[in-house]
Amino acid sequence: MSNFPKIKEAIEYIDANLDGRISFKTIAEKFNFSPYYFHRMFAVIVGKTIAAHIRDRRLQAACVELIKTDNSILSIGLDCGYDSAQSFSRAFKQMYGLPPREYRKQGMEPVVTSADEMIKKFTNRLRGGVYLNPNIIKRGALNIAGVSGDGYKTGEVWESFMKLNREMPLKKKLSDNGYEIRLFDGDTCTVHVGLAVSGEQVDPAYTIFKLPASKYASFDVYVANGYDSENSAMSEWLRTNKDGYSEKLLGDNVHYAVEYYDERFNGSEDGSIVEIWIPIEKI
Repeated sequence: MSNFPKIKEAIEYIDANLDGRISFKTIAEKFNFSPYYFHRMFAVIVGKTIAAHIRDRRLQAACVELIKTDNSILSIGLDCGYDSAQSFSRAFKQMYGLPPREYRKQGMEPVVTSADEMIKKFTNRLRGGVYLNPNIIKRGALNIAGVSGDGYKTGEVWESFMKLNREMPLKKKLSDNGYEIRLFDGDTCTVHVGLAVSGEQVDPAYTIFKLPASKYASFDVYVANGYDSENSAMSEWLRTNKDGYSEKLLGDNVHYAVEYYDERFNGSEDGSIVEIWIPIEKI
């Protein structure tokens, strides 16, 4: 679509003006869109409304400020558009699972998707070639608190985790985004599902899986289309990518992959997306 460059500019404009008053009507006028068209197109590409995107970007900026500065919680909250430290803390905890002060102690910066990546993901979907052009991402080590089980009965493992989390809510979670780590050792497939947490001290009913820091090829999977063709396409990319990346194994020749469930996942409905991360390295 010819309007993609302007949508990208609009996303970058929002990022550059998070400390001011931003309305979608003002942005639409700046980039010569009708407000209705801009709001609709933005939501389709980004996967959320403009208001939700601005809120999330401001909170992500707050994370960076918490980690990289000594500014007070109140000052950071005011920068994000909140009128008190209390209202900022409530919104922050709702998004990240812990209050700003605790987040600062953990020292973990958020992963922020750039405007280029947003447009790239959407246009890849339109072309139908998403898996031949993955995003190359880096992720630090993570502690995933959850439940492990038979990789061929993943649904049952998720049900066990959700039941446990209802009965014994997981503390110290970094967000509500889900992780599914699949490990392949010969003919054996094991799966660990859960949420990322700060530290390793969780209720003993949960199992901690230490996901190592790694570089990944990140593929978007559109759930309604199934997984079979996607698996073969990811294998094809590993064989043919021009940057010389190969699969990185875990420990003693254990293959693994990470399925990442964020706000774009909505069950099996059309448009529902799961990210699959394949660990990679250059030899």
